[in-house]
Amino acid sequence: MNKSKLKLENAVIKYGENIVINGVSLNVSGGEIIFITGANGSGKSTLTRGMAGLLPLSAGKLTRTERMSYVPQIEEADRDFPACVREIVMTGTQRKRKLFYSRYDTERAENSMRELQIENLAGCELKTLSGGQLRRVFLARALCGEPELLLLDEPCAGLDAESHKILFGVLEKKLSEGCAVIMVTHDDSDLEGIKNSRVIKISEGKIL
Repeated sequence: MNKSKLKLENAVIKYGENIVINGVSLNVSGGEIIFITGANGSGKSTLTRGMAGLLPLSAGKLTRTERMSYVPQIEEADRDFPACVREIVMTGTQRKRKLFYSRYDTERAENSMRELQIENLAGCELKTLSGGQLRRVFLARALCGEPELLLLDEPCAGLDAESHKILFGVLEKKLSEGCAVIMVTHDDSDLEGIKNSRVIKISEGKIL
């Protein structure tokens, strides 16, 4: 049995005095995908950012693997950032403030772009990409870190059918390798066809 990659125990997250996540507990094992659903404002993205360590817990406990990659919603991306796709993907290999990229880092970046079929975009600037292409760029960047845990916030929003197929093909491969995946989604069609999956619905900061 695959061991736990993330464990939340009675997690509470506040914005000021406002409780946004209230007493959430969750245990995710390697090879398992968790879909987080719920209405806008229910706390899905806040919970994901908390699991990524970007928001502090006001109470409770978070234990997770150090080999974690987080992909936010693309609305948070700066499309005018002066870098091409290859440079953005390469940053995913950095973990301990290395000054230089190794040959292995370059190979990982190339492999990630090839898996997500964006190698032809390697020299393109972010502002020239479609939403679907940009999502694949950020997922390629996340895969460069060779994660044991992937946290994905609405990675399929606005994807065309081909991009959706490519993304889920990559996720299924990572699951087969023992990676755990936690994905926020609004689309019920994302919930079909993947083994070892669970669906968790969030309402007013709690798991229903």
